[in-house]
Amino acid sequence: MSVLIVRQEGPLKRLILNRPDKRNALNLELACAVLDAIEQAQQDSTRLLVLQGEGPVFCAGFDFSGLSRISEADLLLQFVRIEQMLQAVAHAPFDTLALAHGAAIGAGADLLVACRHRIGSSDLGARFPGARFGLILGSRRLAECVGPDVAQGLIGAASKTGAQRLLETGLLTDLCEPAHWPAREQQVLAQVMALPEATRAQVLHALRPDTRAQDMADLVASASPPDIKQRIAAYLQAPPA
Repeated sequence: MSVLIVRQEGPLKRLILNRPDKRNALNLELACAVLDAIEQAQQDSTRLLVLQGEGPVFCAGFDFSGLSRISEADLLLQFVRIEQMLQAVAHAPFDTLALAHGAAIGAGADLLVACRHRIGSSDLGARFPGARFGLILGSRRLAECVGPDVAQGLIGAASKTGAQRLLETGLLTDLCEPAHWPAREQQVLAQVMALPEATRAQVLHALRPDTRAQDMADLVASASPPDIKQRIAAYLQAPPA
């Protein structure tokens, strides 16, 4: 079974995270598959890339299920690939739309933030726990999305933030139930197609500052200390807040 379902629907490319048994947690294979799909989308005239999750949630973040078996180097590689994936989404030369339901946790919430259009269902909850084990991931993108004051309240928060609050902060651009997603998707696509492809790409480039180098440097610096596995293990073993 493929960890990523890819469907080309004319100018729309749909990517469905397909690890429902793992709550669509991001492992190395899935991150690389999304990266490959984004690279392909740059060659096939995709105008709108849609990201969604199979099963009960959008994305549960990093997959730490094999933490005890992997080396610190392999763990760092997983972090780096996921950041590369997030950067590819955030700086794609075409529009990106997240359709999120259930939960978006950690890197899954960062994936939601990286998209230009962010639609959530009323049951969506988002949380950014990485700072609790010392990881810096996507902080600038989040601050750009909701402002630094709101971002600092979300980063490391003990509980999930609900859909209505996510809409109020601007993290979500729209709130509607999955039954209405196809119609909203077509509205976004129509907006995108109203501009020539090259012009739209220039607009997207102008609207988002390029902080990729610093974002990667911050991630690597935070994930490189030799106790990173111990910090993650302690976080995972801590009782729920």
